[in-house]
Amino acid sequence: MLELLFRPLRSALGLAEREASAPVVEAEHEILAVVTAIHQATNSIERYVEVIERLATSIDPLKESVNQLTATMADLVGMLAPMGAAEHEVEHASDEVRHFLRFRRHKHPPAPQPPPPAPPDAEGAPSAGEAEP
Repeated sequence: MLELLFRPLRSALGLAEREASAPVVEAEHEILAVVTAIHQATNSIERYVEVIERLATSIDPLKESVNQLTATMADLVGMLAPMGAAEHEVEHASDEVRHFLRFRRHKHPPAPQPPPPAPPDAEGAPSAGEAEP
């Protein structure tokens, strides 16, 4: 007899439980999706941090290489400066010698050369300037 009284009550409570658990299950799925996205973002950030750390460790050797290159270039400039000055002095002395000896460069192009002699005819006949054998 009590069964008849409690059966509708159980049925109502079961229905209420299913209706109450449906939003919780949906919320659990949404929370799981958010947690998965957070894990992926965290992994991506960790990879970026590793790349940045590698870049940061490569800056010091690169800086040292640039400093060595700068020092080498400064040494080269120091070595080439006297050579440039000597070349300038030689050019100046050469100009003075030319002026002293009154040599002047020819500013006119050379006269055109006469054309070369014409080749023999295709029949084997000698050209006008050649003698026959």
